[in-house]
Amino acid sequence: MVGPVSYLTCSMTRTSVLKTMASKKLAQPLQVRFDSLVTIDVVSILKDYIEGRSDVKYSQLLNLKNDPHVNDAFLLLILQQVNNAISLLVPKVEQFVYALLNISWTSRPPAVLDEYLSFVQTLVSAHTYYCKPVVKMLVSNLTLNPDTELATRHAHDLLRRILELIPLSQRIVLDSLNDCFPYIGSGCTEQVNYVRNLLMFAEYHVTARSYILNIITGRMIKLDSRVPIEDLLKSFGLTINLDNSVNNQAVQTLDEMMKVMFELCNAKCRSDWDVHRSFYYDMYAAFESLILPAVGIHHVHYLMFYICSTKPILYETYIERLWTMFQNPSSPLNIRKSSADYLASFLGKAAFVPMKVVNFCLERVCKWIHAYLDRQVKGEGIAVFKIRAHAAFYAACHIPFYVVAARHHDYLGNKKLLTELQALDLTRIVSSSLNPLRYCHATTVRQFAESASHLQVVFCHTIMIRNQRVCLPEATTDTFVMETEYPFEKYLLPMSMNFVSSLVIDKPIGRDDSLYDSDQVMEELLSESPRVGGFMHHFLG
Repeated sequence: MVGPVSYLTCSMTRTSVLKTMASKKLAQPLQVRFDSLVTIDVVSILKDYIEGRSDVKYSQLLNLKNDPHVNDAFLLLILQQVNNAISLLVPKVEQFVYALLNISWTSRPPAVLDEYLSFVQTLVSAHTYYCKPVVKMLVSNLTLNPDTELATRHAHDLLRRILELIPLSQRIVLDSLNDCFPYIGSGCTEQVNYVRNLLMFAEYHVTARSYILNIITGRMIKLDSRVPIEDLLKSFGLTINLDNSVNNQAVQTLDEMMKVMFELCNAKCRSDWDVHRSFYYDMYAAFESLILPAVGIHHVHYLMFYICSTKPILYETYIERLWTMFQNPSSPLNIRKSSADYLASFLGKAAFVPMKVVNFCLERVCKWIHAYLDRQVKGEGIAVFKIRAHAAFYAACHIPFYVVAARHHDYLGNKKLLTELQALDLTRIVSSSLNPLRYCHATTVRQFAESASHLQVVFCHTIMIRNQRVCLPEATTDTFVMETEYPFEKYLLPMSMNFVSSLVIDKPIGRDDSLYDSDQVMEELLSESPRVGGFMHHFLG
């Protein structure tokens, strides 16, 4: 019994050893294997494969895909032979070409690097068929720092040459730049480097600048929507401790991108007027198509704010365009409302916009509101009780309400400005049958009422009390209240804050008086006011 057991044990041991060795071999990555590197003839291998004589050695060449860090000497040997026979790289051997494009080349010795770059340029020149994979390979390396990494300069040089050699490749390049943008959850450095490289690309390919700015703006909007604004508000004025959470990574990445973009804006706005104006139009196009329709963002639009601060003609054009979009009845309601919000916030918070411009704009807005009310009086407008159908009217009312509250300190004590403000006939607006004090944003209404009564322009508290006391039948109650966002309230990103901090009016909105208590005033008026009721009384006053 001893013999068989010993034999069986030996057999099992031998079998396990063989399995272990086999598993180790399978675990090792496939590498390029040739008997002699000196005698390898890539041209003959490719010819044999193309003509159908042999594919064994060609299959070995394809193992380059599994070994992107192939030996420098072997890679140099292949590249030298391929560059001398570039015409052989027909679509039939595309897998071999893709294997070469997949090789890591950014940290190679100068001799290998020069040969590889020559291969890429010659390949695209001779075979436009490979333009798309070549461009994608080059763009994938744009996550490196353009200021320190030599590889990014080589990538840009090749992209420039490709665009010169093949003008129709522009669409391929632009699509690749958009598609290869690092994942939104990837590291801050990787995304910011990519943005820097995109801007570098736009410098030598100026016709694509608008498209590039759209790509960058789109990414920043996505990041801005991820920023935890409540946490930033709590940390405002303090050092923000960024941990590894997704939200804080979004804050850091967006802050770095905004800093890069502000630096770009500063450089362009210090250039000659043609460059300055062209850049303004490109940025405004991105604002109108991407930023204006977006919701839940708090920082990206400050790029436009900063650019407008550089010349009066720019902020005047910006104001005019916002007002034109609001007035256009064919514009979607969300665009009209957003235009009104941006206009109100811009007039109320832009320290570089003089009060004569603010009052001129309020005059135009109030003229539109009065014309709207005139149509209602003549019976030409929408029925009063269809509150939601008057959303554009309430959006327009937010403009004078917010601006008067935000610019309260500028009006105070200035008789000329107060006279112009009184001429707007705000009393007719607040006491109209459409009742904007009820259906506009509650905080804006309260701040406006405080400021307007302090400036003795219009007194709103009586109407506000009536709105609180009104009793409507449950079946006809409309709970609609116009929600609004004022985009230029406060900039909260710490590293890029210094670009805009001096441009935004940083004063309390409404009446800043420690002896004045709005809630107490409302309580006193509420206690003295008789109870109001009835459906028709609400509309007839």
